[in-house]
Amino acid sequence: MGLERHIKEEFPTFEYIDKRNSFLMKCLSKLLFFNKEFMTRYITVIGAKVYVPQIPWKPNAPYTACEVMAHEWVHMKDGKTFGPLFKFLYLFPQILAPLALLAFWKWWMVFFILCAAPIPAPFRAWFEFRAYTVSIAVRWWLLQQEPNPEWLTKQFTSSSYYWMLPAEKFLKRKFTEELQRIKEDDLKDYEKEIKSALKI
Repeated sequence: MGLERHIKEEFPTFEYIDKRNSFLMKCLSKLLFFNKEFMTRYITVIGAKVYVPQIPWKPNAPYTACEVMAHEWVHMKDGKTFGPLFKFLYLFPQILAPLALLAFWKWWMVFFILCAAPIPAPFRAWFEFRAYTVSIAVRWWLLQQEPNPEWLTKQFTSSSYYWMLPAEKFLKRKFTEELQRIKEDDLKDYEKEIKSALKI
């Protein structure tokens, strides 16, 4: 796939890893208990390692594979841009919950346990919005298909990403605006790069 070649040029350590063979992914699946399909349907990227449900991955669905890999490429680019801060922002505010263990030192730190609740995660929503916008773009560029707004908003408003942005009407409006921008070929630099990598 030409897209994979371009990703490899930017991220030389890029590779696919089968989730079934990953101890890390098995541990994460226990931690992410709220997403029942984490191991079977979701792709996870850490650095330049892309964990897929099984290898070979999507051998009979090249268009879907392109759409998903372009999505993950955006995450890789954001990880490179923001460095270690990317993981912190992506996991915020839930990443603060362990600080509640320090309550013996400062009693008020017990309130950090509230961060474990399914409360909005604005940075995660922003990173995912960028990536899902590219998913929309790839589907349009390759197949001239518009996205399913119900499915898209569900990713943000359900347990898929821990209820990161429960704002269905806002999301539908924003995704509609992004699709129109893409149709008009009003692209951001990283979107132009991805479109070029797809040989469009």
